[in-house]
Amino acid sequence: MQKCHTDREQTWLLLQLWGLDTPATALCWAVACAALMQITMITAGPMLLVAAGTWCAVMGSRLLAALRSPAAWQAAFYRSHLALLLVLLFGVGMATLWMLFFQVGRGVLLYATAPGALLLLSRLCRARFLKQTRELLRSLAFAMFCALPAFYFSFSLSPLHLVTTAPVWYMGLLFYLWARERNALRKPQEGGDSALFNTIALIALLISTLIASVTAPMFERTLCITVAIGTGCLQGFTRLIPRLPAAVALSLSWLTMALPAILGIILYAPKSW
Repeated sequence: MQKCHTDREQTWLLLQLWGLDTPATALCWAVACAALMQITMITAGPMLLVAAGTWCAVMGSRLLAALRSPAAWQAAFYRSHLALLLVLLFGVGMATLWMLFFQVGRGVLLYATAPGALLLLSRLCRARFLKQTRELLRSLAFAMFCALPAFYFSFSLSPLHLVTTAPVWYMGLLFYLWARERNALRKPQEGGDSALFNTIALIALLISTLIASVTAPMFERTLCITVAIGTGCLQGFTRLIPRLPAAVALSLSWLTMALPAILGIILYAPKSW
C-alpha cells in the first residue's frame, strides 16, 4: 500500500522530478517580458537559452543536494537516475553553450553578470540561518534571467537597467514568495509561519505594483500589472492548497507562476507582437 501511494505521488511529480517545471515558468516569463516591452527583434534562440540554462541550474543543484544528503527532496529518485541525468545534464549544458557562443552572441554575458553574481552569492550562503537569504538571492537571479532576453534585444537598455528596473525586482519578490510556498509543500515541518508572512508580503507587493503601474515609465507599467496578477494567482493557490493532496498541489504549483505571464501576454501584449 505504501509503495502504491509513493508511485502515485511520483506520477504527479514527474514534471518536477525531471526539472521541466521551472524552465517552463522561465520561458513563459521571458516571452512575457519581451512581449510587454514590445521587443520585436527577438528570435527563439534567447528564449531557448533561458529555458535550457534554467534546467541545467535546477538539475545541477538537485543532483548535488541528493548526493550530499539522503534527506534532500526526492534524493532516492535522483540517486537512482544519476547516470542518465548526468548524461542529459552534459548534453543540455553543451547545447546551451553552443547557443550562447554561436547563435545568441557572447554579448549576452554582460547582461548575465548580475544574475550570475546573485546566484553565486546564494551558493556562498551555506549557513542554515541564511536559508531565506539564499532563496531570495536565487529568486532575484531567476527574475533577472527571465528578463535578460528582452533587455539584451532592446538595444537601448544596458545591463545596468536590468538591475535598476523596478518590475524585475518585483518579479524576483514574487518568485521568492512562490519558492516559499513550494518549500512548505515539500517540507511541511519547516513551514512555520510562512502563510502569514506570505499573505502580508503579497499584499505589500500588490500595493507596490499597482502604484508603480500608474507612476512608472510606460514600458514598465504592463510588467507591474502582470506581477500584480501574479500576486492574486499565488494567493488563490495558497487558499487551494488545503483542498488538494500535497503531491497534486506541488505538481500544479508551477502553473501558479506561469499563468500570470500567459495572462499578461494575452491582455497587454501589442497585437503586432
